Amino acid sequence: MKPTYTIFLILIGLVTSCYKVYDPQIDTTDKVLVIDGLITNQKDAYHIALSYARPFNSSEKVMPVSDANVYVTDNFGNSYIFNKMGEGDYVSDPSQFTGIPGRTYRLHIITRDGAEYESDPQRLFPEVSPDSIYAEFDNKEILQRVSGLKVNTHGANILADIQNKSDSLPRYRLTSNLVMQYYYTIYHQLDLYTFLTFNFYCWQTVNACTNINLTGGEYSLNSASVKKHPVCFLDDNFDVYALYYGLKINMEDTTGSEIKTSSYRFYMIHHRILYLNQYTLNNESYLYYKNLDEQMQSEGKLFDPIAAQLNGNIKCISDTEIRAIGFFEASSVSNSAYIVDFRNLENSQPALIKTPYILPPEPVGCRINRSGSIHSKIPSFWIFI
Repeated sequence: MKPTYTIFLILIGLVTSCYKVYDPQIDTTDKVLVIDGLITNQKDAYHIALSYARPFNSSEKVMPVSDANVYVTDNFGNSYIFNKMGEGDYVSDPSQFTGIPGRTYRLHIITRDGAEYESDPQRLFPEVSPDSIYAEFDNKEILQRVSGLKVNTHGANILADIQNKSDSLPRYRLTSNLVMQYYYTIYHQLDLYTFLTFNFYCWQTVNACTNINLTGGEYSLNSASVKKHPVCFLDDNFDVYALYYGLKINMEDTTGSEIKTSSYRFYMIHHRILYLNQYTLNNESYLYYKNLDEQMQSEGKLFDPIAAQLNGNIKCISDTEIRAIGFFEASSVSNSAYIVDFRNLENSQPALIKTPYILPPEPVGCRINRSGSIHSKIPSFWIFI
């Protein structure tokens, strides 16, 4: 046999032997429980969402789980009930249960058919707040909300410095929302000499960072702190394309109320408020979000992670053959809010001014206040400076 032909056969054998089809062994008939839950250190109502996953390649809607027995226990023997509030939504009582840092919590679920599920124990670490939040001018390619096209935009990177106050590697998850306030006035004529002035205090909320934002992956074990961690990028456009609200007047007291329309217009931004939430993660939560982020960022390459590889921390303890999907998280959270000012710079960079963490009553909305009226409807979170 000629040497060239022999080498060719060897190469063919190597190529074919390395090829193996991956079979995730998806059983389309399985009824798989999906769990999503979070408890924190804040005095708030915690939510546990329960549903059954749709069969693979099915057009059926997600089926919420009703009449389940849901409760959380801690390592001190306490038990906290979650009551059903909506379809598949189970909620705790804030007056009875608030997460305590240092304690370990476990989620328990018993469904109507008697299947019993349990999470791995999750330790709640102490709350950590960012030491410094600041902005630096930059250019970035972003998806424009109006046109849907990618454009190169001038703006600022919002950055965080976080001092590590423990011996462990700092691991945090950050979420951020941007509220853009806009303001306009409508004048209504009652008669030849009388005009009423109505001021519209409106706002629009957007997710400032759509990706999972984690710290910890790029730092060594002896890292003392997190420096210049990117929180989000904000463009410095002074206009916002936002919803227009009409006016309805109550002639008895000449107050006004907003009428939501389907029309959008460009308005000058009155103020930007950045709401930042920093979650302190235990190791299990960090690894879960890290794997989830890797799947979301995958581009279809040969060694990209696949969905079947993502493991949660919920299992069925009454029948090991029954599967469950999802994650029960226990993470302390710190909240902060900042006015982002592109007009009045500090050291040639956008100014970030800390402001009280007061959330809007809804993500998108408007309140109307008539000048001179004793019935003030100005939103409590509104910035006047």
